[in-house]
Amino acid sequence: MSTAYKEGKKSVIKIFFEGLKIYALNIHKFLLYMAFPVLGQVIGLFLIFGMTYWFTQNYQDLAIKYPALKEMSSMLITSIVLVIPGLLIFVKAFWDYLVAYGALNSMTDGYLNTGRVYDFRAHNNVVLKKTFSFIAIWFVIGIFSIIAIIPVFWIFAFIFFVYFILVFQVFTFENGLSPIGYFKRSFELIKGKFARTCLLMGILGLFTYYLLPAGLSVIFDYLNLTNLLSKSFEAWAFTLPLEPVEQFGITPAIVGENIVKQLVFFLGIGFTLPLRSICWTLWYNNFAEPVEKPKKIRKKTIKGKRLPENFKIEKRGIDPEIIRRARLEDDEY
Repeated sequence: MSTAYKEGKKSVIKIFFEGLKIYALNIHKFLLYMAFPVLGQVIGLFLIFGMTYWFTQNYQDLAIKYPALKEMSSMLITSIVLVIPGLLIFVKAFWDYLVAYGALNSMTDGYLNTGRVYDFRAHNNVVLKKTFSFIAIWFVIGIFSIIAIIPVFWIFAFIFFVYFILVFQVFTFENGLSPIGYFKRSFELIKGKFARTCLLMGILGLFTYYLLPAGLSVIFDYLNLTNLLSKSFEAWAFTLPLEPVEQFGITPAIVGENIVKQLVFFLGIGFTLPLRSICWTLWYNNFAEPVEKPKKIRKKTIKGKRLPENFKIEKRGIDPEIIRRARLEDDEY
């Protein structure tokens, strides 16, 4: 079956504002969906480092009270046991964050078909039923990321990143492709639209990686959270061996301030992942809707009526079960 792709009817600006509208109208649901994937990673890391800090600070007293802790093996086992809860929370939240890269595309498609954002589990299953391919995609992205660290490959890495920007949309909506096939199809869709795709990337990057985190930072300052958290992280940083790097201006106070900045930045980009996914799904739809070339078929009749000689086959459709659930109230599923 031969398929031609549209050049795209919507401009970059229209795509961005349409995506922003969908995100704003359903922000309460998107924030709820992203709450554990984002905050779970933060809580997990806090538990890991917090329990390690507590154990280190109280080790002498604990060793006196529990002599068995003086043994190296007992100390190591205790340390591992203390970090396991935080590690489990972090790993689960991190996995859910990765799954969101596909599930949010399905949510967007569901919204465009039904006008609602609903049934998070059903949209997660769109990804989970192709878990092997999904993990393979992230494995390939990991390899590209490692290569991209090398300065000489920065330009090439950026070019490939642009061409592969729709890989998760292709993964979500198109079946029958290999993990490498998802990257190839993304390349085909972006080919000839590189500049426009870069423009959309730039707008989304400015809005979700700079403006919104900056606004969130102002809120943290207003609520005095920045100072409070900085002092807490500074106290933790005093336990680190920073003496060799203090000559470069790296002090516990600087470490504490920068951890807070990174925390605010992570929260900003984490909770705006839905906006980016929405816009890239709209961008995908702008080009990937197939237009079937006219195809002649044998003359047949159904109940005395002749079939049309030209027809169109839809490339994909939302899961009927998801549409059915969309008609239910939020508390009915």
